[in-house]
Amino acid sequence: MITKISRLTLIAGITLGLIVKTTPALANRNITCESQDGRYKFCRIDTRGGVRLERQLSSTRCSQGNTWGYDRDGIWVDDGCRAEFLVRDRNGAHHSNNNDGDDTAAIVGGAALAVGIIVGALAANSDEKNNNNNNSSDQSLTCASNDDRYQHCAANIRSGDRVALKRQLSSAGCWQGDTWGYDRDGIWVDNGCRGVFEIRR
Repeated sequence: MITKISRLTLIAGITLGLIVKTTPALANRNITCESQDGRYKFCRIDTRGGVRLERQLSSTRCSQGNTWGYDRDGIWVDDGCRAEFLVRDRNGAHHSNNNDGDDTAAIVGGAALAVGIIVGALAANSDEKNNNNNNSSDQSLTCASNDDRYQHCAANIRSGDRVALKRQLSSAGCWQGDTWGYDRDGIWVDNGCRGVFEIRR
């Protein structure tokens, strides 16, 4: 069973991931790139979703492939071209934002999403390990008093272990301290008690 703390951690991780995922990244935006004094200028931005000339700001004509263009790392302008370019995200959608060059929110958003996923995965993995450890350390043992005779069933019961009647199999009653009990060497039954006992580590 997932512990309360781990369950809260898992929920917090998933929630953080979902919140950040729904927050627009500033890397997808309108960006202004200017060729000052007719010189070549490269404006770095992720352009893998494509670029479109949105608005020419210079008197000099901006012609794609001649005075402006782009590669996957950014947009370049030359010969006095100055314009506002619309950068698409990888899904082809448009998102406008005029905070040129500020990728802080995108970086923080991506990092937070990764942290959310990692925290959730670690919590789930930790709970799975704990469950596996608990299941492997507990032991079930069937012990039966045949013909109403005393029977001792050997088992290693350490200090701090607890023994509980998991399921009664006999019509005769099984009462701890009366018709069943245990010591460090195992479990005993008497007077017709037959049941499945669980040793809890």
